[in-house]
Formats: sequence, C-alpha cells, structure tokens
Amino acid sequence: MSDSGQICHGPANWFTLRCPDTLAFEITDTFLEFRPAESGTPEGDPSVLQLGRSSSAAFHDWNMTLYSAWVDPEAPESRATSFGPEILFPDVVSMEPSVPLSLPGTIQSTRGTSHRQPKDVWWKRLLKTSATYHWQLWVIEYQQIIVVASLQSAVGRKLSTGTISACASVLNTISFADTLAMPPDVFRKAVLALAEKHFPLLDIRPAAAFSIDVAGSELNLANFYRSYIRQPDQFRQLILPGIATVVRMQEWSPEQLMPPFDAARDRVMPMLYPEDEATSAMAEFVQQDWVGGLKVLFVLDEADSYRFVHQRMLDDWKISVQELFETAMKNLDDFSETHPLEVNVIGEPEDPGMLVPSQPDAYNTSRLLTRHLHGRLRELLGSEVIVGAPNRDFFVAVSLRHAHLLNQVREQVRKDYQSMHHPLTTRLLVISADGVSEYCDT
Repeated sequence: MSDSGQICHGPANWFTLRCPDTLAFEITDTFLEFRPAESGTPEGDPSVLQLGRSSSAAFHDWNMTLYSAWVDPEAPESRATSFGPEILFPDVVSMEPSVPLSLPGTIQSTRGTSHRQPKDVWWKRLLKTSATYHWQLWVIEYQQIIVVASLQSAVGRKLSTGTISACASVLNTISFADTLAMPPDVFRKAVLALAEKHFPLLDIRPAAAFSIDVAGSELNLANFYRSYIRQPDQFRQLILPGIATVVRMQEWSPEQLMPPFDAARDRVMPMLYPEDEATSAMAEFVQQDWVGGLKVLFVLDEADSYRFVHQRMLDDWKISVQELFETAMKNLDDFSETHPLEVNVIGEPEDPGMLVPSQPDAYNTSRLLTRHLHGRLRELLGSEVIVGAPNRDFFVAVSLRHAHLLNQVREQVRKDYQSMHHPLTTRLLVISADGVSEYCDT
C-alpha cells in the first residue's frame, strides 16, 4: 500500500493504521469502520450482527469494522473464543481458512457465507427463501489486546477478491505501540496498587467516577490518564508525583490549607477551565464566566503544583469574586513580565500566518486573558486573530489574513483536544479591537 491516505489511531493509541483515500472511515472509542468512499448501492440488513454498527448506519456493497479490546483473564467474553464466526455471523452455510495477515501475534483468518433469515412471522418465513451474505473475519491476538476485523458484504452480494485484498492491505499497515496503554479501569487498579505500595499506612480506595480516594482526599485520574496514553512507558513517573502531592498536602497545617488573604495574595493566578466541568465537578470552586465555553477559575500557585481556590476561602477572605479576579490578573501580568512568552512564528517575516508557544506551560492559555498579549498578537498577525486553545498548556494563533489555514487548524485543535491532558475547548476564539469573543465562521 502507498503512503497516501490518513493515519488512524486505535483506542488508547494501541496501534495505528493507514486508511487509503479510496476508503471512508468512522471512528468511535472502540471501533473503526471502513467502507467504499463512493456508494449508491442498496441498503443491507441491520439484523445481521455488525460490531459497533448502529441500525441506522448506511450500508454499502460491503463494510469492515475493526474492534479492539483489552483481554481480561477474568472475563471470558474478552477472549478470542467470543469472536468466532458462529457468533458474529449466525447460521453459517460454509467457512474455510483464508487470507493470512503479515502481523505479529496470533492471527486467525476465516471466510464464509451465512444465511440471513427473514424477520417476518413464522408462517411467512416458510414461504420465503433466506438470502445469503459473505464475510471475512480476522482475529488478531497481540500481547494484552485483541483486534477483530469483520468484513461483510451486503445481503445477496459477494465479496470480490479485490475487496478482500484491499481490506487485508489496510490491516497489514497496523503498527502496534511499543508499550500498550492500559484501559481506564485497569489503569485505575494499577494506580491504586502503586499508591498502596508507596503509602501503605494510608487508607486508599476507589472513588466516584474515574478517581481514587487517598485518606479522604479525592484524586481525579482523567488528566493523568490522558498523559499516560501518550507515554505508557512512563506510568510510575507520571502518577507517583501526583499522589505524593496529595499526601504532602494532608500534612499541612490549617493555616497552610486556608491561608489568610494577605499571605496568599501574591500566589493567586487565573486559569481557564471547560465550562461543563467547571459547573459540575468543580462547582465548589470560585469561578467567573468567560467566552467560548470556558470559565475562569483561580488557583494558588505552589512550588511545583497548584490548588484551586475554594468558595470557603473566598468567604474567609471576605472579598468579592471581582476583587479576586483583579488580584489574579495583576499577578498574571507580573508573571508575564518576568516570564516572557516565547513563540514559534510560522510564515514569512513580513507576513506571518501563525504562531504557537515554544514550550508548554500551565499558564500559557491564561495569558489569553491579558490585554498585553492581545496587543502583541494583533501587532504580529493583524487586527483580527483567530485562536485555538485545545488544552491548558498550549494555544495556536492564526492571522485572519491567512484564512485558508483555518480548516487545518480547526481539525488539529479537535485532535489535540481529544488527546491532550487538561483539555479546554474545540471552539475557536477571535481577538479583535473589541477584546475576545467566540469565532463564528460565516
């Protein structure tokens, strides 16, 4: 297969494969579905089992669904025996071994034909001849995962040799990760085991949603997991510092946990946060509305971490949210002066098209709140600047003079939002003389 086409990623970055331009595909959390790029053939029968297909999905001459899962030794349904032809393609007429794949691991390749029984009442079924469809099944067992590729024709049609060969070629582009990332449930168990090993005297247990409870303090694992699936070989290095920070904070005195405002004033910083999480999981923390589906929360900057300002702190300090915001913005301005933002500028020196921060930083997107950055961006990129902020540590700014870049930037922002830790928003913002607002592409 040529190097043209798009790279697709399996769940948790377990593998990549290349989809040629001749195929269309859809991606969900556990499924990749392929079909011909051009269609127009009659619809097939949704009663035939398709891994991951919805009954309303369009059908073509054929489609191939790729399903991936972590094999749990204690869950028989995750093993290869649960994906036999008789289960996936009931009422098998015939089957035989077929096209092998050139991939590592244990691979079973089978093709065959099955009946699709009419769904009418029993006496009508006696008068009808059942239709057949053709299928090809590859089951790949690699280390702790299983990958099941199910290729199926529309009812009454056959799978051509060319179709089977093309699909096999796609599968042969699979490249497995050097280290396979654990799925979320297995990851949380591993985090619990790591915490119990290093802090055996503490009461550590699973908590609500995707969290653990460390001696009464809840630690959400969502951002840790996003970082982990990008670096699965760095599990201990990514997780242990976060647990240690929670443990260390439990040793703080009441004054350290709830410092007076005069002692905390210089450490208050603003931080952007997605609105849906801010109003649910983070509802007890002080926050202010912003734009583009984002809110401004406030943190106390510590030596190597930060913690959010709780509503109880604000009550104890006897100041308003606006006073807290003004304090945080002054500190952000001071921080920006002592830590100038270094950027990479893309395009011609006399007409730059785009810029991005050179290094990730927890306060990079917070700088989008400052008029100083607004002025510098407009000075470099023009009077209207489009900004994408997929996560806390990174943003991209594009000159509206180079509007042809927007579709590419929008797609990259969407991908980064889905894969990066501390995700913010897929919406684009616009910086103009009026300030910041959500960008509406008309």
